Amino acid sequence: MQKLYYKKLRFELYQADFLEFLKEFPENSIDMVFADPPYFLSSGTFTCQNGKMVSVKKGDWDLSNGLKKNFEFHLEWIKAVRKILKPNGTIWISGTYHSIY
Repeated sequence: MQKLYYKKLRFELYQADFLEFLKEFPENSIDMVFADPPYFLSSGTFTCQNGKMVSVKKGDWDLSNGLKKNFEFHLEWIKAVRKILKPNGTIWISGTYHSIY
């Protein structure tokens, strides 16, 4: 399910399941995609921050499914983005050294 989150002239921001949402766009139709995918850094454990014990779990969406499955996830969404990008389109991806490669 998608939800229009914000709209302005020539700009729309949606909250949706990314892979399902991409299916609604024709091939070669998008100029730019900015993606901030899960980094899979949550482990459900704790760390010390500013002298206090804090949870490392941001949510179930950030829990690792193992190196192979994490890689397959990234490969799947990047292929889906590539399909809708125009030939001269661009993709910006946020990440950390843990997952960006």
